[in-house]
Amino acid sequence: MAHYNPEVLEIALAVIRTTDGVVWIERGHAPSIGYWALPGGHIEAGEDPLTAARRETAEETGLIVTAGTRLAVLREAFFDTTEQHLYDVLVHVALFDDPGGPLIAGDGVTAAVRAPHAPAPALAPDARLATLAAGPQPHTINARIRVAGDALMVLSWTADTPNAQ
Repeated sequence: MAHYNPEVLEIALAVIRTTDGVVWIERGHAPSIGYWALPGGHIEAGEDPLTAARRETAEETGLIVTAGTRLAVLREAFFDTTEQHLYDVLVHVALFDDPGGPLIAGDGVTAAVRAPHAPAPALAPDARLATLAAGPQPHTINARIRVAGDALMVLSWTADTPNAQ
């Protein structure tokens, strides 16, 4: 069943767990050029979030991930520095095992690495998502995010599951 909703910006992110960390990409296009983030992008019309996360991972890193599980759904409300509401984003986060092999800096990416922590500068929401533990149900998280230039600051982060940080 597709989750695409043309009235709400929906994206899919991939947390690709390695033996010693997570796969990170350095963004090569706006927004947040030069920031490290999880692989991901827009969910296309009729596309399931897991399928979108797999597609984006292949496009951005060259890795072909399989299976996977829904890790979290993050509802983000973005505000400017004067607390004016800008827009909302629904983020579907999938968890995959690292298939191994070389990483490429693919579509819209200037670098890709495997690392225990996000390299700096990192997108704050992605750094938090990368630490989530898998549970019997996906985490449901609500966040308020301040946008200042290309930087994103987490103002609040609430989850209805005990292992969400």
